[in-house]
This record gives sequence, structure tokens and C-alpha cells, in this order.
Amino acid sequence: MKINRRHFVGILYDCILFEYASLVQDSHGQHSQQYILSLDDLADSFAFVADFYKHHRSLMDIPCDQFITRNQLHTVAGLIDYIEEMDRGVFEIFPLPVELREDAPSFASSSSVRRERRRQERSGYQMGTSGLLSNGPSISASRGKGMNTSSTFQTQPWTDMYSHRGHALHPDTDTDLDDEYSIVIPGLSKTDIQSFLWEYAYMPEDYHDDIATLIRYLRRDEWLMNGSKGPIISFNWSLEGVQKFSREYNQNKIHKVQQREQEEVKRQRELTQKQQEEWNRQQELIREQEAQQRTKITDTFIWKMHESMSILPKASKEIDNLIKTLESEIGEFFDFCFVTLSAMGSFAAELHTNQSDLDLSLGGNVKHITPSSLADALQHYLYENVSISNNPFQQSLSSTLTSRVSFVDPKTAITCHLTLNDPLAIHRSKLIKTYNLIEPRFGPVLVALKHLVVHRHIDTYHFIPFSTYALELMLITFLQTENPPILPKLQQPTPHEDGDEERPLKELIVQGIDCSFDRDWAYYQGFGNRNTKTVAELVLDFCRFFGYVFDYESKEVNARIGAFRWRPDLTRTHTSLAMTSSGPTAGPSTGSSTSTATAIPGFLSRSNSSSSVTTQGSMSRLESVSYAGLVFHVMDPFMVSLNITAPCQGERVRMMKECFQEAYEALNEGDINLAFAHSSH
Repeated sequence: MKINRRHFVGILYDCILFEYASLVQDSHGQHSQQYILSLDDLADSFAFVADFYKHHRSLMDIPCDQFITRNQLHTVAGLIDYIEEMDRGVFEIFPLPVELREDAPSFASSSSVRRERRRQERSGYQMGTSGLLSNGPSISASRGKGMNTSSTFQTQPWTDMYSHRGHALHPDTDTDLDDEYSIVIPGLSKTDIQSFLWEYAYMPEDYHDDIATLIRYLRRDEWLMNGSKGPIISFNWSLEGVQKFSREYNQNKIHKVQQREQEEVKRQRELTQKQQEEWNRQQELIREQEAQQRTKITDTFIWKMHESMSILPKASKEIDNLIKTLESEIGEFFDFCFVTLSAMGSFAAELHTNQSDLDLSLGGNVKHITPSSLADALQHYLYENVSISNNPFQQSLSSTLTSRVSFVDPKTAITCHLTLNDPLAIHRSKLIKTYNLIEPRFGPVLVALKHLVVHRHIDTYHFIPFSTYALELMLITFLQTENPPILPKLQQPTPHEDGDEERPLKELIVQGIDCSFDRDWAYYQGFGNRNTKTVAELVLDFCRFFGYVFDYESKEVNARIGAFRWRPDLTRTHTSLAMTSSGPTAGPSTGSSTSTATAIPGFLSRSNSSSSVTTQGSMSRLESVSYAGLVFHVMDPFMVSLNITAPCQGERVRMMKECFQEAYEALNEGDINLAFAHSSH
């Protein structure tokens, strides 16, 4: 590495100024105390440095004796030129400016007297004597030069090659010039001292040990004073130095500072991270509070909507009276034959509202009764708007299309749909009613979902055929697969509370179909209490699940086993329409389905892990799915191979999913008006 001796000598010059400035107290930071240093004394110091390098060149890093003599820094004249080249009288790191004076020094003793005293004291000096002014303990330091590490320093007596005024090479007899020039060095405050020492610490490390050594021997043998004080250390190369100027001391000093800075950076980073975490926690808390508030508003809205749509006891009594009257009238019209008129659908399940139609099934001795003759009977008793209609999406066991007679009761203005002999529909309604009686949240959730479905045209009367019965089965299966579950599996054996035995199911076979289920709803009261979700949360989760999570391509909704299980047959291109007739709200009746789905053991249940599905990722997935031949499967709980949503296929599946997505996004944002508004689909 190329050595910049001019820079090194300049830093040494600043260190000499620092040593003299330390002799002046400046406790108030006013810089009012000053030290007057004659240029002759300063020249003697540089002459001592040059002489020291001459005798110990091999032990020093940056020999600069030739630079000193070449630039005449050992003479007053050379120093005058050197100092005048500097803007402030200092080289780089001394914190305050110094003043060059031409008048005689005002210090107590003249410089010539002091120089003579120093020459007399040095005349008997031998290299190896102990230091005269050493301060503090001697501390070992390593330099790594590979020199002899003996602490004894022995050589011949020093010779002053410049006689401290350079007269050996350049005789200087102008002692008046020596005494007329001096520099005024201001005293340093504690801040100034720390500033200087830190500036020095960041100087090139090759400077440090040389300057530490030179300051040590200048103090002891030239200045005869202790300067800025501080401990003295012994180097491994048989020289001593001032500790605070040494390389190892300043490297450790910088390392400690860097360590503190790194620790501070780490502390600040940790503090910032904690602040960020706290901010995130607060934001999450705010979002949770906002979500809770939105949920509370939505929950209140749904309960009020359910209450407003509920039929008053008076209206229920009127419907009961209507059924009894109608049963009597039909029996009378057909020569008092034995007939029974039973409600089915929402009224039988106690889920009817003031907007519900009344679905009825006529049983008993009905072999000789036809839809046409039944229509005549209704017209005879002055019922209004009597009509006969067929449902092309449903078929019976005999594969013949069933008909129903629709009419309006003039007293109650209720629209009624009457079907001949549909016992399966009655038992389906009883199953739904049992689930409804077990869980009080079932009714309000269903009312909200029906509102969402109807207003988005996903129902039997619009271009997406989808019955209330299908929605009820979807909701039952959804609540069965909640964690913890909200509804039991009434068609599966249930263990007793003690867990020893299973509750027996009373077998019930209707038209060759197993319609058995546990009808003791009181036994299951409080079954879903461990799940504390509100009505609004259940509606939101339902829409999210069927909008983003449910695999329409590979799974089926199966309320009989209480699971969203993999379909036994995943072929999508040969699915046939298969439904039976019982009216739009009651769903299918009896008969086998042409659907290829069959019951199998084993299934996969919905778990809470599905909640991690994000709408953005799922939306991109939905957009990439081809809906050609895709059929939505909701399996009947009694006719296990019957898919009651077989007509919902292809683009209709896409439209249904998008409607659930639309409802979810609106509810998630708390936009009730948008959630329950008419869809653009």
C-alpha cells in the first residue's frame, strides 16, 4: 500500500497540538484558556521525531524522517511555511483553529531556558531507563511484526542529529526568530476532546501505533510532561506507546461502537417489528370489530325478516281449518269415500311464511279420483283459479308424469297445490320438520337463503330449476358438517349419552322405500349449542362454501349420511334427468331415478380447513372450469340414488355458483341491500 507521509505528518501535527491543548483547562467550553507554544519547541519536537525514526526505522510502520528534513519541519522557518499553508492552522482532526503569532511568547519561562534544561536532562539518558512521566499501568498489545517481544529496550545513547535546531545540516543562529514566533493553542472542552479522539480513531490504522509510540517518547524525553495523560502500553516489538493512540485500542473502540450501533439497529428493528405487529394487531382488531358489527347488523336484519314473514297463530289456525274443510268437501263430493288430506312442504315442516304456497297430498281411497275430477270438485265448492299442471322435471315410480291441481282459497287468498297420493313427500316434510325443531337457527337461516335464492332466480319457477327442498337438504348437510356440528344425523344410528349403546331407529318402509329416521326431536334439544355462530355467520359461511369451496364436479350433497362426499360415478357426459313429481316446494316423490349415482360406504366430510380458501384464488379457478355436462348433485335422503337437482347442469351450475359468490361478497362487506337485492343474472 502506498504511504501518504504528508497526511501522516499532518495527523501527527494535530496530535501534538492536542497534547499541548490538554495542559489547559476549559471546563466551561469558552476556550478562554490558551497554551502558547513557541515554534522552536515545535521544531524540536519534529527534530526528535526524525531522530527517533533514524534509530528505530525497522520497528516503525511509516518512517518519515526524510519527509521532515526535506520540508524543513525541524526548523522555525519551515514550520511557518507549513502552518501558513493551512486555513485554520490545523491539518484535519484538531477541532479548533490555532493562531500563528510573531510576538515573543508570554509564558512564564523563555523557550531558550527550557530547551537548555531539556538538553541537560537528556545528556545522561540511556535507552532502557524507565519512563519519567508514565501514567497508569503498562498494558501489553500485539502488533504482529514478528519482532523480538522482549520488553527490554537497549541500544546506544541517543545522538541529536539536528541538535534540535537543525544546525548539523542547516546552521540556524537566528535565536530571535525562534523566540518571536509561536502558535496559540486553545484549550479543549470535553466535547472537543471526544470529537478529536473519535476523528483520530477513524484515521488509517497504520498510523496508530507509530503515533502512539512517538507521543509516548516525546512526552518522556522531549516535552518532559504528561500531555493528555492516559495509560502506557508495551508493544511486542520492544517499544512503548500511549494506549489511546494505539491501533488495537482504537480498533476495539470502533468495534464496540459498531457493536452498539448494530445492537441499536437490531433493537430499532425489533422495536419497529413490534410496533408493526401491534399495528397489525390493532388493525386486525378493528377489522374484527367492524366484521362483528356488520354481522350483528345482518343478524338483526335476518331475524326481523324471519319475524315479519312468519305466519301469525290466527293464520295458522285458518290454514288448519282450510285443510279440514277441504278434506270434508272432497269426501262429500266423491260420495263420502274415505280420503285424508295432509299438508306437506314448508307448512308441514313448520317453515312456512306469509309468502308460502300450501302443498297438499290427498290420500286414502283415491283410486277412482283423477286430477280432472278433483278439479271439478274444487270448482264445485267455488275455489278460484283451478288449474291442472304437469311437472316435467319429476317422475313417479311408474315413470308416468304426475299432475297436480292448483287453486286459490277465496277466504284466505292462499295458493294451494294438491297432489294425489304422495306419501314420500309427507315423510320428507316430517324429516325437515324434525331438524327444524332441533335447531332454532335453522328456520331464520333458511328464510334468508330462500330470499337470496328467489331474488337471484335460482328456483323452480325461473330459468334455474332449484327447489326449496334442495336448499333445505343443502342447509341440513352444511349444519351437520359444521365444527362442532349443529345438527345430528337422524338417519344414522346415534349412540346414547353414556356411549354404550346406539339409539334404535324405528323402521318405516313406505312404498318399498326406507323412510326411517329418529323422530324424537326433543332428545336432541341443545345439540348444536357448542357451536356459537350467529344466524348471519351461518348464512355468510353457507354462501362462501357453495360459492367458492364445494366441488360441484366431483362431490354430492348427502343429508342421509351427513356429508359432502365424493360421487360414486364421476362421469359427466351421460347424466340423465331424474326427478319425481310432488310440486315445486316439496321436491321429488317416489320412483327410481335414471341418475347414475348410487350409495356407497365411506365419505368425506366438510371441515373448517375449507375456510382458508380465498375468494380470489377460487374465482380464478372457477373461471377456468368448463361447465359442459356438469351436474349439481343433491341426493334425496330416502331414495338414495335420486339426484333432486339433476336439471341444474351446465351453465346453470355456473350461474348458481356466481349468485352464491355475489351474495357472499355483499354480506362480507355488510351491504345488506345488495345481498338481498335482485340479481342481474
